[in-house]
Amino acid sequence: MKKSIIVIFILLFTVIEISSFPILLNVKITQNESVYISWQIENYVENMKIEIGCFRRSDKEIIEIQSESVTGDFGFLEKKDFYELQIILDELPQDFMLDDHIIFPKLIYNDRIYYEMEKFKAGSYGVIKEENIIEMVSTKEFYISKFEVTNEQFRAFVNADGYEFQEYWMIDPALMSKSSIGWIYQAKYRMTLPFEWSFSKNPFWEKAESSFIYGPVTNVRWFEANAFCNWMQCEMPTLKQIQVAFYNSVECKDDMFSGISVFKDSSFPLQKVRDGISEWLMSGVEPSSASCAGCNEMYVMINNANQKWNYVVTLLKCPLFRNANLGFRIVID
Repeated sequence: MKKSIIVIFILLFTVIEISSFPILLNVKITQNESVYISWQIENYVENMKIEIGCFRRSDKEIIEIQSESVTGDFGFLEKKDFYELQIILDELPQDFMLDDHIIFPKLIYNDRIYYEMEKFKAGSYGVIKEENIIEMVSTKEFYISKFEVTNEQFRAFVNADGYEFQEYWMIDPALMSKSSIGWIYQAKYRMTLPFEWSFSKNPFWEKAESSFIYGPVTNVRWFEANAFCNWMQCEMPTLKQIQVAFYNSVECKDDMFSGISVFKDSSFPLQKVRDGISEWLMSGVEPSSASCAGCNEMYVMINNANQKWNYVVTLLKCPLFRNANLGFRIVID
């Protein structure tokens, strides 16, 4: 009886912990006599903090924002319905303009880095299945990251020894018939870092195709992306979720949401759903169709800044596949 109570307590604690980490929403950024940033947070928790990322578009030079330059909600946060901060222009480079720079808030919690997310309420959404064919897709409420997972975010997973804990590598049986297959392949192929990353480099991604701190992490296998998501207490989008987000995302005119550092002719590393790189999804063929050793093919959304698609295009790939144009983003149900 005592063992049953302990198990129930652990399960309840896990559910409470997972469902109560913070979500960054509704970021607004303007510049006048100072740089003004506002945002909201769902699921307030103690010990969460806000930091600021900033760099120049042209050469991606990082601009450090010092705490003495900021007034308002910066660092550790108290519970509020609405947050805001201002950055004194005198403390920024003389030529600082939002047209020439990217500046954005980062939410830090339990050594994990979360960027802004977009909320989709439960309901039915129109999606384009093929050219000139529209269907209604029903979904539960979910949040999807506006940006693909970055090198900075994935480094935090590496630094937390994410490759060393089997619990992060376990897979939902609804996705693959053998839940431990990711951990088995992690050992078989000695996965320790994304391809082209190196512990001897500073930063680790110095020689990677996507070699900017806020550029998307690429060249990751599906198993690595899934392990990261488990560590972050989230998931990759399902095919249904990416369809809903692709066709119904709020349009943004700011170029900070377009392009990707992977491509040499691109200037902007942050992306919205339509304009990033190809992405792993949390959907695949039925586990009963396992092609080898208990794993099966998973969907990749073809999506990059070199060719804009008007509808979601997918293909199936072995979860061990990787390339320089393939990353992923996160979803919170």
